[in-house]
Amino acid sequence: MKDFSKKIIFIFLINYIDLSIAPIISKALIIFPLTFLSYSLYVYRSNKNIGPIEGFLIGLLVDLISGNFFGINATLFCIITYLINIYSNSFKIFSYLQVCIFFGVSATGYIGFSQLALNLYNFSYSTLLISFIFNILFCIFITILSSYFPKTINTKI
Repeated sequence: MKDFSKKIIFIFLINYIDLSIAPIISKALIIFPLTFLSYSLYVYRSNKNIGPIEGFLIGLLVDLISGNFFGINATLFCIITYLINIYSNSFKIFSYLQVCIFFGVSATGYIGFSQLALNLYNFSYSTLLISFIFNILFCIFITILSSYFPKTINTKI
């Protein structure tokens, strides 16, 4: 129960940050799906196998708190969970750059699909391209941070 409540609080916090920075960076034609990337990183880094049903339920929660059409995030979170679980063994032999490109491309797919569903008449390829580059560079930046600054928290007492 404690782990579940941490997940819910984390989802609310990340979604709040996501919704707060979206109007600022959208002026530069960038869509940054922080909630989606955070969930993808959670599934990728998790020691246990996260099922698509959990991804679907977390996506429904994100739909509920973000005000999107009900089911868009649920479907996309379910799909990314399934893809990460399928390729979990392949990720072990990939380089960090290939994994960053995978997450950048999946974030771009998320942006493309959600923009087609939400803004069919206002779809912009330039926004998709700029967001693609930004998301890949962000994933590379996070990878560099995690490799150069190892964990400093002592988990054993």
